[in-house]
Amino acid sequence: MKNPKIFTVFNNGAKMEYDVILTFKSEVTGKDYVVYTDNSYDEKNKLRIYAAIYNPLTNEYIGPVEDKKEWIEIGKLLDKVMLQ
Repeated sequence: MKNPKIFTVFNNGAKMEYDVILTFKSEVTGKDYVVYTDNSYDEKNKLRIYAAIYNPLTNEYIGPVEDKKEWIEIGKLLDKVMLQ
C-alpha cells in the first residue's frame, strides 16, 4: 500500500510532494499532527522528517511545530513506530 501524499504549492507555482509517515492526535497537547518526508537526506545521511499541526477533518495545514516539547513527543512516537 502506498503512503498517502501531501503537497505544498509555492508562490512561484512550484509544487512539492511529500510522503506522509504518520498522523496522530496528542493526548498531551490535544493537537493533531502530520509527520512527513520529502525523501531527501541531510549531510549526516539522515532522512529529513518534518511535522505540522493540521486539521484531520479537512486535511488543512494549521501551523508549524515550534515547541520543543512537541518535537520531543513526536520524536518519541517516531522511535516507537520505527522499532515495530
